[in-house]
Order: sequence, then C-alpha cells, then structure tokens
Amino acid sequence: MKMPCARLIPVCLLLALPGAALSAEISVDATSIVSFEQRAYTGAPKKDIVPATQFLGLDAAKLADGNLSLHVYGWGRGDILDKSYNNDQFAGSLTYGYLQYRFKAANADVRAGRFFVHEGIVNEQIDGASFRTDLPLGFGLSAFGGANVHTKKLYNENSDGKGSGNFGGRLNYRYKGVLELGASGQYETNAPALVNYPTVNHRLAGGDVWFSPHKSVELMGHTSYNTVTKGVAEHSYLMNVKPLQHLVLTGEYNDHRERNYFYSWASFSGAALSPAEKSHSLGGRASYGVSKAVEIAADYKHYTREIGNADRYGADIKLSFLNNSVRSGLGYHYLRAGKEFAIGGTPSASYHEMRGYIMHDSRIYFVAVDAIGYLFKEKVNSEKAAWEAMASLGYHITPDLALSGDFSYGRNPQFTEEVKGLARLTYNMTFDSKGGKK
Repeated sequence: MKMPCARLIPVCLLLALPGAALSAEISVDATSIVSFEQRAYTGAPKKDIVPATQFLGLDAAKLADGNLSLHVYGWGRGDILDKSYNNDQFAGSLTYGYLQYRFKAANADVRAGRFFVHEGIVNEQIDGASFRTDLPLGFGLSAFGGANVHTKKLYNENSDGKGSGNFGGRLNYRYKGVLELGASGQYETNAPALVNYPTVNHRLAGGDVWFSPHKSVELMGHTSYNTVTKGVAEHSYLMNVKPLQHLVLTGEYNDHRERNYFYSWASFSGAALSPAEKSHSLGGRASYGVSKAVEIAADYKHYTREIGNADRYGADIKLSFLNNSVRSGLGYHYLRAGKEFAIGGTPSASYHEMRGYIMHDSRIYFVAVDAIGYLFKEKVNSEKAAWEAMASLGYHITPDLALSGDFSYGRNPQFTEEVKGLARLTYNMTFDSKGGKK
C-alpha cells in the first residue's frame, strides 16, 4: 500500500517521539475557532457560513541527547452549514512538521520533514531535508532537497504551478558582523507547462547582501536570475538609516519580472495580467518617536507596471498609554492611479483609505475596536465606498487559556451586506517531561 508523502512524514515524526521524550521540554499552542458569516450578494439568497477551525502546534525540545527537537503545526476545518471555501466541506493542512538536530560544533543543524526554506533568493515549502553549517574563515554552507508541497490548482490550469522536486543551496561569507554576502540557487524538476508559457524548466540563481558599516545604517537585499529564460527575475533591496535617536528613514526598491520568476506569474494565469508583465516599485518611509507614547510615520511608494502607474502615500500615528496596555492608532492613505492600472473593467483604481483602532489588554480581559474604510474615486459595481467595523472582547481564564470573540459588519462592492462573528479559544503552555509547568 502506498502512503502519500504528506501523510508519511508526520507518521514518522510521531513514531520517533516517544523514545526520545524522556527529558523533553514541550510547548503546546492550540486555537479553536467557530465563526459565523452571513454573505449577501445582489440578486442572490443570503448564505450562512459557519466553519469550525482548529489550529494546533507542538514544539518538543531537548529530545534524545538534548540536541534533537520536534516542531509540528497544522490546521483542520469543517463547515457546519453552507460551504465556506472551494466547495469543500472539510479541509486541512500540515503547515510544517520536522525533526531538527543541532550539532555542538560549527553551528550546524539538519532538518527532515516538512518545513520552509529561507535561504538567500530561495523561499519554498518542501517535504525533504536540509543541512546548514559554518565553515572556516567566515564562510557558511546550506543545502536542501525534497518534494514541493502542493496546494490548490490555479484558475483555468491543471496544476498549482509547482513542479515535483526542489533542490538548492547557499554559500555565504560573513565579516565581523558588518557584512554578509550570499550566493544561492534552486532547481525545480518537472515544473508544469502552463497555458501561456510552455517551458517546463525552472532554475534560479542569485546573490544577496547584508551590510551595516555603522549601527545607524543597514542595507539588505537580493537579486535573482532565471538561467532558462536568461533574464533577471527579481531585484529587492531595503535600506534603513537612523540619523537621530528616534528617527528612522527607510528606502526600498523592488523590480519583478513575472515570466522569469515563473511560479509567481503563474498566480495570474487566467486573469487580466500577462505572463510578460514587468513591475517595479520605489518608495520611502520616515518614522519618528515623539515620546514613549507617540510615534508618527509618513510613507510614499511609486508603482510602475506594464498596464499603468500609481502612487500611494499617507501617514499614521500610533499612541500607547498605561505602560503600553492601551494602544491606538489613526491612518490615512491615498492611492492615485490611472484607469489602465485597474483590473477587471473598473473605471478607476484610485481610492482613499482610512483606518482607526484602539485596544486594551490586561491580566483579566482584552478588548479592541477596529474600523477601516475605502472611498473610491469612481463607483465599483455601483458602490462608492467599502467599509468594515470590528469589535473584539476576550477573557483570560488562566494565564495559559483565553476565550475571545469578534463581531464585524461591513459593506463593499462584492457583498451588499457582510456580517461576521467568531468565538475563539486559545491555549499556550510550556512544560517539561514530568508535567511540570514552565
């Protein structure tokens, strides 16, 4: 009998746990949610959506000789009334589940199972194994390999845009906490042939940098190159400068080529965007802490795409009182865009965005009110605005167990009326193998 990899891996992990748990330190993170949503479409009957969702995470450290650890997190959902998503009554996923062993020398570790890979230009979720270690003279090496974790099929496609296997690694060099340079690459096997782009190879190579010559200056970013299409896939760079004690200036530049990046443009398959789409953005942000209780910030970003340009700018203010137990904020932003920037026949993509919130947290209870609204320059589906208001109230039953609920009401161009609510039970605790609470 064959067992899918997604089922085999968690089974192997659980089998490995009992014999290694004699001296374990275990953390449990569980959240149970039952939500209610009433959706009303123009010309259609209202739908009552009542999904029950369970999130569960477990971290077990100090297994075996003390250097082995287990990390598992996943979720499951069942719809009590009308189906909430993709016509599936039940759904679930193992987000990650892996064993990790940390060696006592060279800062080395190895992982096996389902996990996320964040190495230089690589950002993937795989079922497989990875290894990382420091090398002499400031160098470091990491490698990974395994099967891609697949999700739902893309619209109008017979796959999710991912291939069967994914392999790669990174070589890096560090210098005295001032500079880190990295070179990384990945190779995806059997990448699917999508409608608009028949190439089935996906190979990326690139470099990344982190540079901080002074504690007030930090530069980080990466560039990736597709060796199959022979073109740059992405540039992404960010710089932080702190000229004064409470002032932070941030600048960023991003350039994205959908065809060369391959799997990202696949998300637009069947939509209005072309796989040949190129886009870049250039922006800046300034934030200043007026006092411990007040922080103000302003930001600006310019977007350039094949279909048009846009500018987004605005400001925020954050307030905190009573030793940060009371927090609030106000924000305003405006997106100025031409008609061609909008997708799906909308007359204009320009809109005003306004948000305000306040929250209070104590040892006994916590409460929050949040409201956000959008005013469109031109009507969308005969609607001039979209808005939603939400209220939350929670109670700490014990320091590790909390019960809370949310209620929201809103209107937007998709739903003439949208009512949502949920009840949430959250449990977080760390204890040792003898049952002693940490």
